[in-house]
Amino acid sequence: MHDDRFDKLAKLLVEYSIRLKRDETVLIEGFDIPDEMTVALIRAVRKAGGVPFAQTYQTRVNRALALKASDRQLNVMASHELARMKKMNAYIAVRGSNNITELSDVPPDKMKLIGRKMRPVQDQRVKKTKWVVLRWPTPSMAQLAGMSTEAFEDFFFDVCTLDYRKLQPGMKALKHLMERTDRVQIKGPDTDLRFSIKGISAIICGGDRNIPDGEVFSCPVKDSVDGHVTFNAPSIYQGTAFDGIRLEFKNGKIVDATSNETKKLNKILDSDPGARYIGEFSLGFN
Repeated sequence: MHDDRFDKLAKLLVEYSIRLKRDETVLIEGFDIPDEMTVALIRAVRKAGGVPFAQTYQTRVNRALALKASDRQLNVMASHELARMKKMNAYIAVRGSNNITELSDVPPDKMKLIGRKMRPVQDQRVKKTKWVVLRWPTPSMAQLAGMSTEAFEDFFFDVCTLDYRKLQPGMKALKHLMERTDRVQIKGPDTDLRFSIKGISAIICGGDRNIPDGEVFSCPVKDSVDGHVTFNAPSIYQGTAFDGIRLEFKNGKIVDATSNETKKLNKILDSDPGARYIGEFSLGFN
């Protein structure tokens, strides 16, 4: 069924986020989204004079492929996708999920292997194309937000399709303030976190890479983070819903981490030497 909001969102992604130019190639990838949204993007690309390519995925199918993925399979897949990505000037991904925990029973080591094999594709996309990615509103996301599906969809399209240009003056003022700031303290229920952002640039995010958007981000000085933080909303990672996450920091490093999936959480944090350090601090306003 056609929805005018799809056209409005597609126009924003093509004309504002990736600023597509005539004759540029763009890869559109849709994960568990309505065909109508993919069609809206194809039409928007053609209207802008671009050359669209599209592929759709289903998470259940991806799970079946991932469960027993072999080295040979992943090497061929990565080689094919990298060759395709090298021919693209731009990239748009719209990612939904009919079941946010669909990948929860794929072994973590297998997910890590897939991530490693596909890293060259991601690097090509991030470093060599104009790209934007966004989530798609689904009943499972509405449930996480404690909202009806219809109310969540209305909320989603409202925040996705706002005029990001109007945020620019405020974002620039916040950027300048953050770049003059040394110490930051965050206080809240079971949260008292302290760190420095002195000497680190602040970056404006105004709908260029992610939708919905609206933030200015920086990064803590690596060893300056002390205290603890508790998150009041669940987070989905590799198909697992982590809830009640509490992290304790000392000299920049997470020294204690608990959640409803404490063992899995700590396995992720032990995956590489930098995983127990904060890589970003941002202030959001959308």
